Amino acid sequence: MEEQEVKKIHRATKDDDDDDGCQVDHIPLDLTLEIISRLPAKSIARFLSVSKLWSSFTTFPSLINSFASRSSSLPPRLLLTFSLHGKHFVFCFPQNQNHEGFYPPFYSYQITNPKYYGIKLSESVHGLILLRNLVVWNPTLRRLLTFPQPQQTISLKDLPYLGYCSYLGYDPLEGKHKVLFMLRMKYTDQPRVFTLGGQESWRIITKGRCPMHSPTGGYGRCFNGILYYEAHDTDGHRIIMSFDVKHENFNLIKLPEGCYQLPCHMTLHEGRLALVPRSVHFGKLDLYILKNPNRDEWLHEKCFLDIPASVFFNGVTAAGELVFTTAKKESLSIVYFNPSSNIMRVALFEGIVGGDFRRRYGLSSYGDIYNISVFPNHSETLVSF
Repeated sequence: MEEQEVKKIHRATKDDDDDDGCQVDHIPLDLTLEIISRLPAKSIARFLSVSKLWSSFTTFPSLINSFASRSSSLPPRLLLTFSLHGKHFVFCFPQNQNHEGFYPPFYSYQITNPKYYGIKLSESVHGLILLRNLVVWNPTLRRLLTFPQPQQTISLKDLPYLGYCSYLGYDPLEGKHKVLFMLRMKYTDQPRVFTLGGQESWRIITKGRCPMHSPTGGYGRCFNGILYYEAHDTDGHRIIMSFDVKHENFNLIKLPEGCYQLPCHMTLHEGRLALVPRSVHFGKLDLYILKNPNRDEWLHEKCFLDIPASVFFNGVTAAGELVFTTAKKESLSIVYFNPSSNIMRVALFEGIVGGDFRRRYGLSSYGDIYNISVFPNHSETLVSF
């Protein structure tokens, strides 16, 4: 099927490809895709602009799956974005290396269309990131997908006043991303869902699969095919909702007493859902671990950190390390802290904000970086839109 599609595209684009000296038709398709799948993601991304034929290769399921299989076997990466003098930049680094304090990025580039990049609504979910205004970003391919706003039973004129919440989840069994949508500050038991790559539009979740609740905004977190997000129940209590991305079932989880009034960061700790308050006071950090989800039983652990007061909490790695960032004019540091072993390590990035970097992009030597976003556990993907 894929080979027939290539032949059709090749015939339609023969004139364009003749100028490029393209000889792909002399190489078997399966061998071509195998060669491409072994290339770095930044090289594959360049194929998008070579010709229509080369661009079409990045949409083939066999290539996407082969690349995903190789990418998943590699150590996870840390994706970093920030702004400086009105320009926006993306960097990708090995997450579990850096014993010497500095290393070059795997890839980096400047964002040329910064319209949607200011506000992120998710972590890196199997290589994709949800941004504001129902936009999904693939940093590897540098592509954006804007979803249509759901219109069934929703008055669009009410959206600016009510607002809405959207969350990105991933089903590892079927390899599908899904976006969950509902109005904010409005109780519902029938959220909407959109499957990426499918032929469908927004669907309403079947009645009876979801308890009545109201989302509060903030990030959703997806672990092992389960999406978690903060909400209120019908009594006005803060809760966590869990959403099975594959089966589209919901479950309500009550918060521990110490988290009722505090915004928290959701993560996994030794395979279980854990909550970390987003504020760190005097080097002390509270960790709430869900012991039994059926009984809403939580464990409370305290961690003591010897880190500067100016750090910002940015999530947790797949290995259970808490991630913090701190930035200065000439450098940016990522602090990793493992609460289980009480071990801390620091990754210092001198080359991405210093003088050489600023001169390369024609930036002034004055001013600090801002809009720093860190995405632990990032994996490269060729998922196209």
